[in-house]
Amino acid sequence: MPTNKIQKASASFGVARQDGGIIIAVRPNHDTITALRGVQFAFELLNGITLEQAKKVVDMLNENVIGLLAATASEEKVDDKSQAASG
Repeated sequence: MPTNKIQKASASFGVARQDGGIIIAVRPNHDTITALRGVQFAFELLNGITLEQAKKVVDMLNENVIGLLAATASEEKVDDKSQAASG
């Protein structure tokens, strides 16, 4: 039966331009979530969002979001005897 392992990391947000659009970059403060090591995250914003609007969103996120959570499923190994006894 799968169990979820939850890992946490504090994070902050920043505004950047990419390919002509505006993105909100997610910046984990520590490399504590093993499944996300080396992975970069960003939110692509709608066309027409101004840099000023994006900065307001980032300010709100930085004031209210304290971190990231990642849940990874792992299979518990059960030997045949235990499984037969419970079934």
